[in-house]
Amino acid sequence: MSTPLQVTAWADANQLKMLERARATGLIDYTGIGSPDADAAIELARALDVPRLDDLRSALIDDEHDIAWIAARDAMDADARTAIRAGTRPVATSTLPPEQVLQLLEEDDSGLPAELVPQMRQSPGFLSATGALAELGHIECIHISMTSGQEQSSPWARLYDAMDIALHLLGEPDELFAVHAGPRPIQPDVLAGLDGHFSVAMRCPNRSTATIVVSDGGGTWDRRLLILGAEGRVIVDDCTAHWTTRDGTSAESEPQPADAVDAGQLIARQLQRIVDQVAEPDPPGTKARVLQLCDTARLSCLTGQAETVNSL
Repeated sequence: MSTPLQVTAWADANQLKMLERARATGLIDYTGIGSPDADAAIELARALDVPRLDDLRSALIDDEHDIAWIAARDAMDADARTAIRAGTRPVATSTLPPEQVLQLLEEDDSGLPAELVPQMRQSPGFLSATGALAELGHIECIHISMTSGQEQSSPWARLYDAMDIALHLLGEPDELFAVHAGPRPIQPDVLAGLDGHFSVAMRCPNRSTATIVVSDGGGTWDRRLLILGAEGRVIVDDCTAHWTTRDGTSAESEPQPADAVDAGQLIARQLQRIVDQVAEPDPPGTKARVLQLCDTARLSCLTGQAETVNSL
């Protein structure tokens, strides 16, 4: 096995299991671990037996690692983004900036100077679906379900992930309607601490439609796509793609190991892809368009009305 990537990590105390599962792949190891909470940093460093980091900015600017991974919720603030831009190493994030989207869009990189991990489009299952999607013909309907526990992801990050898939497969929707549910209602001007569940319905060009359900209340990690096209259907999870033609003929991609469905393992694999630069870059402006779709969904939740999507 090749030498593990050296990763600088910034995480919350409840993310220890995810950090351990990422390292268990043998693809990564930690050069140090920090946390927004000083006591959590001590606990994580002791549990992982690695040096404790006291300051995220300093850790990001340091070049004694192959890649940095920001896992802690709401840690991608303005200071962190400035440090990422000043550093020389790639950065991945499992959390999105807590500022309002319109503010982020004013930044040159749309406020996202890091790659989201784990991203569904970079999962083994979706990558194995490429051939089937090419044979599916016009995509008419997709359903996206992404659920996790609170220690693995936030609903805002998963909404971004789901909107990225919808944009990739169908293009920008004409209109969407979204609802947020959960014990704490969505606030007009606050994204930090967001939890609960989002349901979204989208009307897309060429008589296509998409629905999305994302949540951090699912307890365990689970991402699935149902894609219906002119020539059949494709069902995708993080490990496998299963396609069925209109005449009932079916086939399945070679499944990945069972542990590939865990968020930690998926993140380790994607960190390797980022460092190896094997993924094709997205078209310019993709992050801004995905963020705008997320913000339109947020607005629909607040107004209780369907919202038109304005192109950038």
